[in-house]
Amino acid sequence: MKALTVQQPWAWAIMHGGKTIENRTQNWNYRGPLAIHAGNRFSKRGADSDLVHNAWHSHGSYKYTPGDRDAFVYGAILGVVDLVDVHPEAGCCKPWGESSYVEHGGRERKQIVHLVLENPRPLAEPYPCSGALGLWTPPKFEVPA
Repeated sequence: MKALTVQQPWAWAIMHGGKTIENRTQNWNYRGPLAIHAGNRFSKRGADSDLVHNAWHSHGSYKYTPGDRDAFVYGAILGVVDLVDVHPEAGCCKPWGESSYVEHGGRERKQIVHLVLENPRPLAEPYPCSGALGLWTPPKFEVPA
C-alpha cells in the first residue's frame, strides 16, 4: 500500500465529502489502495472552496465551518481509498478536477494530473504518523474493510 499526504480540508473532503479527484502535477503508475494522510498544513484555497463548503454542510454533523482550522485532524492517516486511475487533465472529472493551478502562490501554471479515487474507507480513529511528499509507504495500520 502507498500513502498520499493531502492538506486539510481537502483530506477531509476525500474521506467524507465526496471528493473523488485529487489534483496533482506528477503522473504515477501506481494503482491500488491508497492511505489518505492529513498533513500539517491547512489550505485556505480549500477552506474557501464552494465544493468543500457544500460537502461540509451536506455532511450535517459539524458545528464548525470548513474555514475553522481546529475542526480538522492533522498529521494522521484518516483512511484508505482505491486509486483506480491517473490521467492528464482533459476537461474531465468535474467538479473536483481542475484544469490548472498556480502552486503555493507562484505565477507558473502547472499541468494537472487527476488521481481518480473510489471507495473511501475512513478509520475509526485517525492513525498519527508523519507524512511525506509524493507517494510514500505508510507504517503498518489496520485497513478498514
